Amino acid sequence: METKQGAICTLTWTEDITLNNVESFRQALEKLLDKRADQLIVNMERVKYINSAGLGVIADSVMAARARQKELVIAGVEGSLAEIFHIVKFSSFIKLFATEKEAMDYFSGE
Repeated sequence: METKQGAICTLTWTEDITLNNVESFRQALEKLLDKRADQLIVNMERVKYINSAGLGVIADSVMAARARQKELVIAGVEGSLAEIFHIVKFSSFIKLFATEKEAMDYFSGE
């Protein structure tokens, strides 16, 4: 599900990312990148598991966003998802937030 607020566009992904749906996840991120907004949030608060292919999709999307002078951040990073992102050191190249509100505040400069 996508929502748009000002120059910020949000994709809310609601299921674990596995081999069965990683292509759908990739397509959803590609649609998000195609939006006119320069500030993009992927809300993953309901995701508890992401496989390595899903991590690759996120990494590719971050790089594609930068190539288009956009910024993509991840919200809803808590629990097991936070552990996975910590292990693969995602915070070294992408902003991670516990809540969507924190991500919105980041973009609005608060």
